[in-house]
Amino acid sequence: MQAASQDLIGAWLSRLGLPSGLPVTLDTLTTMTRAHLDRIPFENLTVFCGDVPELGLEALAAKMIHNRRGGYCVEVNPLLCAALCGLGFDARLRMARVMWQRDVPGPRSHCVCIVSLDGAEYLVDVGFGGPGPTVPVPLNGDPGDPTLRTETRAGLGTVLYRQVDAGDWRDLYAFTDELTTMSDVQAGNWLAATFPGSLFTRTLIVTRQCGDTRLVLDGAVFRKFAKGRAPCCETLQTPDAVIACLHDAFGLESIPGLVDALIRKGIF
Repeated sequence: MQAASQDLIGAWLSRLGLPSGLPVTLDTLTTMTRAHLDRIPFENLTVFCGDVPELGLEALAAKMIHNRRGGYCVEVNPLLCAALCGLGFDARLRMARVMWQRDVPGPRSHCVCIVSLDGAEYLVDVGFGGPGPTVPVPLNGDPGDPTLRTETRAGLGTVLYRQVDAGDWRDLYAFTDELTTMSDVQAGNWLAATFPGSLFTRTLIVTRQCGDTRLVLDGAVFRKFAKGRAPCCETLQTPDAVIACLHDAFGLESIPGLVDALIRKGIF
């Protein structure tokens, strides 16, 4: 992965609300992960409106840092990885097969970041939306989050899975340590943005993790999950209400073609 320039890193840290000069430590990695999930939402507005996102580093920076947008996995995780590399972290991208809510593993279309630090390896993923990890996950040892586990399975590699209820564990995705280049990420991007029936082309999905509170916009349904409280759910009644929700809850502005896409794809 190409390392980000110092100018880009400075702008990225400002976008995250973090100071410069942070040490290369697990605490820093955790802080950056949480800030990224809060300040740069997971969102598929570009794909939902019919376009394929550009994945060059300058294009990613322009979209998510300077234009204050978010992105989906093949955008947010490469930006994170490039910034980490520029800061001195040993970070690399890997492509994963999504297993969440699937009968069989999907294609290698999900992008994650692996960080080697102090003799250990951590999975860092700011691009899986709702059920994804919110802190770095050790690939060996205590995962830190009691609702997340990893294990090695024959034919799949490392599988990340989550507890969704008492005794109910669900697979999220699987990945190997096979070399990943930006051409692999581009292939996953093209598949997610153009394949007939792709979830990202069918409906609008926006998520943001603010501390222990998760905000989710799925089409016209806005949900708020706060730790220790019953989920709140609101069905938005108009495209204007969706645009207001994007601004107020996620800090995002509408983009050209969004209202048309909401109507054309049957959200309204």
